[in-house]
Amino acid sequence: MVNQVLESLRKQSMLFADLPETVRVPGHGGHPAIDALPLEEASVDDLDLALQDLDHKIAAARQQAVALQRLRDQARIRGAVDSDTLVAIFGREA
Repeated sequence: MVNQVLESLRKQSMLFADLPETVRVPGHGGHPAIDALPLEEASVDDLDLALQDLDHKIAAARQQAVALQRLRDQARIRGAVDSDTLVAIFGREA
């Protein structure tokens, strides 16, 4: 019955097509984290917490991607080619 609600939402609108089966709700206020809360059992507060957790993970991943892009760019500036390793490029500076 509950899965039918989720499937119905997905069919009603393309906006809901990518809804996950479960969400991760981080621990809060003395409550333990829930790694795979079925979406149909999630409260609106659970959704808020899950969104905050995802936003933090996205921001951290973006920061890592930018740092890796900078490192790659510096390697290219130093003349690195595709198969060069970081040790070969930056090893003399360590």
